[in-house]
Amino acid sequence: MTKQKTDETTLQFVTAFLKSQKGKYEDTQIHLDKVLGLPNHQNDELVWFFKACMFQKMGKTNLSHDCLKMALMSFDYPADITPPTIEFISSNVIQHSAPKLDYVI
Repeated sequence: MTKQKTDETTLQFVTAFLKSQKGKYEDTQIHLDKVLGLPNHQNDELVWFFKACMFQKMGKTNLSHDCLKMALMSFDYPADITPPTIEFISSNVIQHSAPKLDYVI
């Protein structure tokens, strides 16, 4: 990856994070989509997971699930099975423990 592409990826990702912290989820989505559109970027699973969290905060559970499934594709997780992580981030109950991620390994 070239320095210029790394800088653009980092810029878009950090901007998306800052926008999400301010609750500007539509702007967050724009910047995350820019990251996914950059040539030779890495860590798609991180961007898709970020989008899943963002959609969940927006109350768009179905889109959140779709993004989480995209993130899990990097780990060869079967697309037709609902992973525990989806249930974890979809729950409105306060979580006191981290989801079990044994299925990823």
